[in-house]
Amino acid sequence: MTSSNYHTPAPEAQSPGPNAPGRRQRSAEITKLEAELQHTYFPQKSDEDLLDRLNDLLDTFENYTDAVEATGLSHVGRLKEGRALAIVGASGVGKSRSLERAFESLGMNDRKSPFRIISIKAPSPCTLKQLGTSVLHALGYPVQRDMRENVVWRKVRDQLKIHGIRFLHLDELQHLTQLENPKDSIKVCDTLKGLMQDEDWPVWLVLSGMPNLAAVIESDFQLRRRCTFVRLDLMTPCANDLQTVQRIIKNYCKKAKLEHQNLPMNELCSRLMHGAEGRTGYLIEIVQDALCKALKAQRNMPLMGDFELTFEARTGCRPEHNVFAEDVEWQNIDVRNTLFPEDKEEDEVPQPKKRRLKIVRGA
Repeated sequence: MTSSNYHTPAPEAQSPGPNAPGRRQRSAEITKLEAELQHTYFPQKSDEDLLDRLNDLLDTFENYTDAVEATGLSHVGRLKEGRALAIVGASGVGKSRSLERAFESLGMNDRKSPFRIISIKAPSPCTLKQLGTSVLHALGYPVQRDMRENVVWRKVRDQLKIHGIRFLHLDELQHLTQLENPKDSIKVCDTLKGLMQDEDWPVWLVLSGMPNLAAVIESDFQLRRRCTFVRLDLMTPCANDLQTVQRIIKNYCKKAKLEHQNLPMNELCSRLMHGAEGRTGYLIEIVQDALCKALKAQRNMPLMGDFELTFEARTGCRPEHNVFAEDVEWQNIDVRNTLFPEDKEEDEVPQPKKRRLKIVRGA
């Protein structure tokens, strides 16, 4: 790799005037390109599965409404219960963005749609009561502080019915503290089942979170049989995934009107994969930020140095721990421990040696 492809040219030093503002100037053209770059969505291979499962979920709702209209509520059988779709994947793989796009394409954000969905992001950390309170706030219901947990969720069911909402998206469910306790996780499962089994107003759920959410769902067969799943996997350094990373870089370069021909593409893709730990959403953010640096520098192509500066800003790492730095063994860098890696080594206190028992000979 040549250094010409690597480092960002240093800008000429300019002495600020006496009234120079601290805010840097941005051209309207660059601002527009940056906004378009950050708004652009790169389709994932799981998007098709997600749309397919969501359509299945909407089908079960339409089957329910058709049966109610044709035969009445008391004769719809198993159709009278709501169903759930669980989207599970590690942090940074792109769950939330994929869901936003899918909801939009299916018209689920339309207030007049029968499939209108309310999306709630669980606070971190949160209890089941706090999650229910967040739903009530989103529905515009004034919540009293001393309201008990079971009352909160009864109000949730009532308010969903009053507003005519059948679909509820609960995001970042790994933040629920009860998931860590097997006994408390039963209460979480019962609450979700209660929403789907409500006789007057069954609700269809979209649940998204990290893998521990799947473990909780699988622990309760009654909840699990009402769910379908979409799993978003981490990318790996295989040929197919590295080609996907290449397409990501080229796609965003095209959007930003930047050239990419002189980038060391194979090595850049491998370093990106390692630096982002295979998390597609996070990897895309690194690419977007690096290209924005090239735009701000008014260059027509990004350099490896743009990725180096982006990774430094995002992790706080030193040059020797930067996966995009020149002449580093980037494959051996622990990207989860780059801010103060030496502190971890100092914290590893050596274990005291076991005291040898004194043996009294001849006793």
